[in-house]
Formats: sequence, structure tokens, C-alpha cells
Amino acid sequence: MPVKLTPRKAPHQPRAKVTVEAILIAAERLSRQPGLDAWTTNHVAELAGVSIGSLYQYFPSKPSLVAALYAQRYTARLAALADALVEGPSRLGDRAAAALLAGGAAEHALDLQLRAHLEAAGAQRKLRPLDDQSAQLIAQFLIAHQRWPEAPARRIGAVLARALASAIDAVAIEHPAWFADPAFHRELAVMIEAMLAPARP
Repeated sequence: MPVKLTPRKAPHQPRAKVTVEAILIAAERLSRQPGLDAWTTNHVAELAGVSIGSLYQYFPSKPSLVAALYAQRYTARLAALADALVEGPSRLGDRAAAALLAGGAAEHALDLQLRAHLEAAGAQRKLRPLDDQSAQLIAQFLIAHQRWPEAPARRIGAVLARALASAIDAVAIEHPAWFADPAFHRELAVMIEAMLAPARP
């Protein structure tokens, strides 16, 4: 039987929004300590100060809660990247590197754990739309600022977004100290500038 990933309902009233935010904050705290695999929805409800019934009103399973938490965190990263891209080519590399490395290695490691949990639960359908958004941001930059035609911009945007994400993920796992190294920030900025250079196909 497939795991239920879609929230049962969206919070519309202020009190409901506060409840959902408390649940997500609790899930994030527990994912850091004692760790993602160690907590249950009962633990989250207790830490959030809500009943398990209230939690299940919104999140029918642990994966559905993890999906919402991952989406919230990913969307915040996308917003930072969008801000970097919308300002145009000037100092683009520095701004984009800062957005991609924001939070340091520990925050990226947590995102990787959340993503791995969702992949193990067969939740790829929840991940693809988020990945597509980052590809669209790069494509929009190429179209608006580098005057690329739409079709190649979207293809290259998809490739570059995944390449950057994979590179940052690998650094978080293999070289976490680089996140705090100004030299790596500069090197990443140079790489991003080269990837998004003005040349058109």
C-alpha cells in the first residue's frame, strides 16, 4: 500500500497555521537530535504541544511530514537563489555561491537526510517539482539576462541546476569544512560565473 504523502488539509485559519508551524519546527528539531530515524509522529506531537490527532489532521504519515519539512527548507533556499539571480550578471557568482552555501554543511547534511528518507519512502514525485523549480530559475536567468532562446535555456537550466545541486551535496558529505572556507566560496563563485557566461548556442 503506497505511503500517504499529501497533507489531509491545508491550514487556513491563523490558529491552524500556528499548529502546523509548531509541528514542522518540532520535526526539524528532532531530525537534528536525536536524528531523523529516531523520531515518530508521537514524538513530534509531544514536542510541538499538540495532540497526535491534531498532527494527523494535517500529516497522515511520517513521510508526509518529512516531505512538508523538506519542501519548506528547499523553498527557502530557492528564494535565496532567486534573489541572487534576479539582480543580473553583476557579481552573480558571489551572490549565488552565498545562497547555495547558506547555513553551512550541517544544514545541507540535514537536507540530504530528509531527501534520502523521502526517496526510501518512494516519494520521488514530491521531489521532482522542487528540483524543477531550481532549473526554471536558471533558465529564466539565461533568457532574461543572457538572451538565450527559451528551448536551450530550459535544457541547460535543467542540467546546470542538477550539476550544482550534486556538487554541493558531495561537498557537504565529503568536505564539510569547505563550507566555512572563503577560498571555496570564491572558487564556487568563479565556477558559477563560468557556467552562466553570456555565450549563446
